[in-house]
Amino acid sequence: MSGEWGFTTSRPTDARYGDDVAKYAMSSGDQGLKTFVREVLQNSNDARLYNDDPAQVTFRLETLEGDDLREYLEALDISTWSDHANLACETESGEHLAESMERIQDEGKLRVLTIEDQNTQGLLGAETADQSNFTALVRDVLFSSKSGDTSGGSYGLGKAVLWLFSGLSMVVFNSTLSEPDPRDNSPRLIGRTRLPTHKSEDGDTVYQGHGWFGDVEDLPEEEGGARPESLWGEGADEIADRLRLSRPDSPGTSIQVVDFRVPTAEERLDEDELASRITELAIEWFWPAIHRGNLKVTVETEDDTQEASLNEYPNFSPFTSSLNERPNAVDELDDSGDVIEEPISLEVPAKSDESGQTDGELDLVVRRAHSNERYKRNHVAFVRGSGMVVEYYDRDKVVVGNEHFHGVLLGGRARPWGTGDDPTEEDMIVEEFLTAAEPPQHNEWKRTETLANTYSRGFRTAVESIKPDVTDTLRSLVAPNVDRGSTGPERLGNRFRIGNEARNGAATRESPSSRRVSGETDISFDETYDHWVFSGEVEPINEGYEIREVTVTLARMAEERATNDRLPVASISSDTAGVSISLPEENGIQIGRLDPSPGTSSITFEGSSEQDLRRVETRLKVSVNVAKRGDD
Repeated sequence: MSGEWGFTTSRPTDARYGDDVAKYAMSSGDQGLKTFVREVLQNSNDARLYNDDPAQVTFRLETLEGDDLREYLEALDISTWSDHANLACETESGEHLAESMERIQDEGKLRVLTIEDQNTQGLLGAETADQSNFTALVRDVLFSSKSGDTSGGSYGLGKAVLWLFSGLSMVVFNSTLSEPDPRDNSPRLIGRTRLPTHKSEDGDTVYQGHGWFGDVEDLPEEEGGARPESLWGEGADEIADRLRLSRPDSPGTSIQVVDFRVPTAEERLDEDELASRITELAIEWFWPAIHRGNLKVTVETEDDTQEASLNEYPNFSPFTSSLNERPNAVDELDDSGDVIEEPISLEVPAKSDESGQTDGELDLVVRRAHSNERYKRNHVAFVRGSGMVVEYYDRDKVVVGNEHFHGVLLGGRARPWGTGDDPTEEDMIVEEFLTAAEPPQHNEWKRTETLANTYSRGFRTAVESIKPDVTDTLRSLVAPNVDRGSTGPERLGNRFRIGNEARNGAATRESPSSRRVSGETDISFDETYDHWVFSGEVEPINEGYEIREVTVTLARMAEERATNDRLPVASISSDTAGVSISLPEENGIQIGRLDPSPGTSSITFEGSSEQDLRRVETRLKVSVNVAKRGDD
């Protein structure tokens, strides 16, 4: 038996397909590889069987050339695929495809990445099932059919990026099912390509671009042209062997990305570089699952095998130690290595059907850092039950002069990790809420369309309160326990209202915003740490206005007047929900900027300057952009 390609035909009224939507989830360079590794590993992690063994994932990189390449392409029915690919190359969206085909022909080489997982479910489900592992991985893109899904990859982005990382937009699957279909026997093999919509050479037939490799049944054009079916059993085994896609005798799925490349990289990385980065990224984003024994990751090249071992990557030991030392938590972070924990309240609102409301908690575990522990110092890893780090929350300047730390925020099923307790019913409700709060990239907890469609009023406040609450709790835990002493001469500290008000109460120069904004600011010099520390609160005078932007600059003073000399803002934060923080440069000097979400009527902020050894009196200048509610 041999596999062959079949392509779905299109009616004149059907949508046409050009570029791959997954690329819009990519950022440049190595960040694109990060998304690939995160999403692929999350797919396998989600499919882990419910036993005591880990999901085992092996990334295997190899380059085919000569007879090996010819035999591989013949088994892949490349001639049929090429007929369609050449037609697709004539479209504007097919330019990258043409470049890849030309490169492979010129070099006589083809890089193949095979991702093999074991102790996972495999591609369960019928060819036409509405929801199944097979449907989710092979057929659907950015679609989750289960509203209550708490898996890490519930949107399916990880499936979409597979094709994006193939220069030929071609992926082949071979799976050993954990629950074999009663009609057939494992393994199960099928391939899929995503080409731009294209016409036949005579122009009479339009193909959607979706092509399938397997046991293809030709149908009349009015019924779609070709219907893909998986290859099973011995036939699948035979082709898998020719495609270097044979599997061990263990439930799971092997995924082969043909012509593997990092689409956002400026230059093509060699296999050793790719292997090292994949290993590092696996540790960086999945150390919780690896640490708990739920995931094992190996990367193989023709010359070397690397295991994603926490022992080999000690940079992450402060985070794992935080979990290990939870039973020995203390009340104060007196010494390096001490661990403290505090609950963070999360009030989950009811769903639209009035179910699922709870007063839940997240657990913040903080460990005081040793002097040599600098990697991701003063960051908090956000983790839920999937075992993937959703985000590293940078709190480097949470308190001026703070004790250095590493933190882990555990939510949902992950909340009791390290305590020996099982998740509560409330934890399961929180898990579902946090899952719904993740965008397709699974890289933060925020307001999402899924939250809006699932939960009643209050979901936005709940999810947007997490970071401010973490910041407040950290501030109480890691603030230095020292006597700050005097703040210096009287003129090195001042408190004044918005509008550049002088200390005698007379406004020296009123800013345009001051006519529409009220509030107070405070700035003082901390002799102990040689920084200026500032804070403030602003709000429109008129209730019909909202804040669009707040900028903070630090102006040097001379003879009671502000000069053009500016002191860089080193950090700025806000407890106001929905505010984005940035530190852009203005005239070459770093300033603080706060961009609130629509409808924000009040903003509080605090921050600090860079080190000021000159100790020159400095004035806080706040500029507020306000507008009528609803104005564009």
